[in-house]
Order: sequence, then C-alpha cells, then structure tokens
Amino acid sequence: MSTLCIDEVYPKSIENPLIVNFQNGYPTDEFVSKSCFLYEDKNAKFKSIAVDVCNLLYAGDEEKEDLGKTLILARNKITGKVRLIEAGNVEVKPVIKHNLDSVLDTSRLELSRKFGSKKQKKVMEQREKLKVNTETVVNQMHNVTINIAEDQVDLSSYTKTDSEDFYIPPINREATDVSDVYDLYKILTKEQYEKINSEIGNKDITSDMVEWIRNIVINKSLSTEYKVLALYASCLIKLYGTMMKEIIKKAFCACPHSPTLNEVILNNFTSYVNSKRNRSLQLKDKSLCHAIVFLLIINDFKYSAEDLGKHVNMALRTLTTKVRVLGASVVTSGSKKIVQLKLPLSTSMFVRRKSAKF
Repeated sequence: MSTLCIDEVYPKSIENPLIVNFQNGYPTDEFVSKSCFLYEDKNAKFKSIAVDVCNLLYAGDEEKEDLGKTLILARNKITGKVRLIEAGNVEVKPVIKHNLDSVLDTSRLELSRKFGSKKQKKVMEQREKLKVNTETVVNQMHNVTINIAEDQVDLSSYTKTDSEDFYIPPINREATDVSDVYDLYKILTKEQYEKINSEIGNKDITSDMVEWIRNIVINKSLSTEYKVLALYASCLIKLYGTMMKEIIKKAFCACPHSPTLNEVILNNFTSYVNSKRNRSLQLKDKSLCHAIVFLLIINDFKYSAEDLGKHVNMALRTLTTKVRVLGASVVTSGSKKIVQLKLPLSTSMFVRRKSAKF
C-alpha cells in the first residue's frame, strides 16, 4: 500500500469550499453546475448561500463546527502529493412565501367547486360573498361623510326608540314657562316655516284638514307658524290612520299642499327597508305624539281628553300613557277630562315597547 504525504494544510480563509446538502433531496446525474450567491456576515462571522434550482429558491447558513472540522483531501494524480483543505457545511432549504393565504383560499374554493359536496360548495360560495374589501369600504365612507357639516342638528334622540324623547319634538324640561317647553323653531326652522307658508299660498287648506282639527283652527286667527303646525298635525293624524299598503306605494304623498312639508314628514316618520318605504310601530306612535303636541300648542295647551280619544280611536287609559310621554297630563275639570300641558311637567316611567302599546 502506497504511503501518502500531506504536503500542505489550507485552513479556512476568505474563500473556502462549502459542502452543500439539499434538505429532503439529493443531486442526480442530471444536475448541472449552478451560479449561486454567497453572502458573508462579518459581525456574526458566518456565510449564507442562495441558489435557484428549477425555479425554486434554496437558501441556508453555514453550520458552526464546535466539536470538529470538515476537511477535503485533494491528491495530485501526477506528483502523488495531497493537500488538506478545510471546508464548511451548508444545508439549503426551499424558501416558502408566507403571504399565500389568498392563493390557498382560492385553491380551496376551486377544489370545493370541482370535488366538494353540494353543501360544501354552498358554504365556500357564501364565504366568498362575505369577504369585504376594507379599502373600498373606507373610501365609500369617506365620500359619504366628506360633505357633512359639523354644525348639523343632533338627531341622536330620534334614533333611540327605547327613549321617550324619540316620540316627541325637542323638549325643554327646564322651562319656566309652558310656552317655552316646545320651541317652535326646533320643530321646524324659520326658513322652513316661511317656505311652507309660501307653498300653501292662498290655498284653502282647512277644507282638506281632518275635521276635528279644522274645527279648532277655523275660527282662530293663526300666525304663520301656527298655520303650518295645524297643517302638519292634520297630515300626521292622516298618516297615523293610513294603511301600510298605501304607504309603501312610490306615489304616496303625506302632504299634497306643500312639497317641503311632505318631505319633512316622510323623512321623519317613515323609513326605507330594502329600498321600500316602511313605517314601524314606533314611527306610527311618533307621528301621533307629534300631532298631539302641535294640537296643544295651537289650542292654548289643552284639549278634551274624551274628544281626542274618540278622534284617534284610543281608550282613555292608553291615551293617558301617551300624553305623559309628552310631559302633559290628563286632569279633571268639572265633569270633563282635559289633556293639558302645564308646569311642572308630568313624568313617565318609560318602558321600551314590547307590544302595540308603550
């Protein structure tokens, strides 16, 4: 057996061989040489290698050899001399992207469409429909709110159906005079009063009013605001008695005499559900309560309770509950029951509606 003589030992330097192992794979005879990228971290004193094989990126760091060293024995076939060259070891692994959730979801959807049961197909399709593009929603909300003025009227009380303030116009419970309890210019603005009055013009609006409201105002000399409130109250009483099959019609009109007042009534006492006009029980009660408030204002803050109950087809006990929400009360005057708004205001233990009555 021939004796080999080690001529020289080459320790690691700036450039040294690296033995590369592929995780879960081995090079075959068909493997050809590949250019790779070698990176060196001078602070941590280790090297990293990256190589593209079959359109898949492999990368790995040089392993630390604390217990031993890896040496390559190189022999010159002509002279017979050999050299020992210190080498490093690197195990390269395929680099997998971490943002493939959408791709996986899409592939799962496609698999369900092709091989899933009817139930599974339906479930996956519903999940796709429920996906929301947050950027689109943010842009839509920005476009909706960009033109909203900061000094708009606070309508929060009108959206709380579990509060008595939902059913009545803005009320001043700290008022020292009964005429200040309900401010006319918080019910409608001065501009709205003037515009509605100009739209009414010289029309004979009393002939189209509810009869018992017409009897109240026909012999009175009403101001512009009271004239508008009388028409407003009559329209709300008509709306209160209107069937839903009429309200849902596109051509439905709550006030034929004034487009402005008609718009105010539809906006405040009806709603839209699935692109159709609707009126909930709470909104129906709201229209009645507003009408009673307007009636009290134009009739010196009092009216016969028996007549009112008869006109709106309501028992005196139920009517008493509703007028207490307004801050009014039912009092006895001789042998008659009178609905009266007076100070101090009546208080009610309001309970959220659970039936047709509140």
